[in-house]
Amino acid sequence: MKQLSLHITDLCNEKCGFCVVGSPLAKSDSVVYSDLVRFLVQNADEGFESVNLHGGEPTIHPRLFELLNLIKMLEYPQTHIQTNARRLKNLEFTEKLAAHGVTLCIVSMHGATASIQDCLTQTPGGFKETIEGIRNARKAGMAVSTNTVLTRMNMGQLENLCRLCLDMGVERINISNLHPVGSGYYALDMQAPTVAETKQYLLPVLDLVTKYPVKITLEGFPLCLVHPYEQLAIEDGTRFIRMMYRGGVSDSYDDYMAEVHREYGPPCEGCALRPACTGVYHEYAERRGWDGFGLETAPAGPAVPAGQTAAV
Repeated sequence: MKQLSLHITDLCNEKCGFCVVGSPLAKSDSVVYSDLVRFLVQNADEGFESVNLHGGEPTIHPRLFELLNLIKMLEYPQTHIQTNARRLKNLEFTEKLAAHGVTLCIVSMHGATASIQDCLTQTPGGFKETIEGIRNARKAGMAVSTNTVLTRMNMGQLENLCRLCLDMGVERINISNLHPVGSGYYALDMQAPTVAETKQYLLPVLDLVTKYPVKITLEGFPLCLVHPYEQLAIEDGTRFIRMMYRGGVSDSYDDYMAEVHREYGPPCEGCALRPACTGVYHEYAERRGWDGFGLETAPAGPAVPAGQTAAV
């Protein structure tokens, strides 16, 4: 998969305490629209299969539909949008997105109930709007996948969250490790699960949901934490993402994340999964240390049922 990725706004209509962009702290937008246009034009003939728009919350960008028109004009095959789906509660708006070429909505789902999601996003009523938005996206003919950041607040209802997504016709459920940068740096101590908590809550859910008729993927986890489900990691070398973020360009997003945001420690030296693993977030290792990481014995054969391969 070869994808062009654009951060189109710092601003958001939610205030997630673990936001990697730091949107809750943003007073104004640092993104320059002309930079986005130039990036799209420069890469139009480079064989990219899709364009992914994200933020912040891209659906609140005042020039979103101009940008979508440009993407269509430049003949990119697909357009994806990462969104909390709150604006998609308006069916007319959602149908307009589809008419302007959006083929996939990647929706942030951080709770199975309003009490959890609205608390995590600091947006009363937001959960209900997100659910309406997902259903409207499906009505408008767009595919829907979800992304859930694993936190101490939602880890106990992860199975119910996955069941809810399945019931709504979601095609892929992605579960992400909390990346402690941006607002997430301040949320690490309170919201980021420990190594032991991640294994305790995530692995039993994977035992169940990998049997569901839906694709499951994992993002940002050291592979020793998710063994024997390391095959679900999306950082498997099969995707190439060129990203523009606040005017700067990373030619390979996964390489950038591995080289700039992650590291290896003493337990990694003897770990059988080290060759395929992208490491541990710097901030986590700095503040919590290296206890619990590493896999000393060689991993057993794949535990993932047929069809549950990593995909974006």
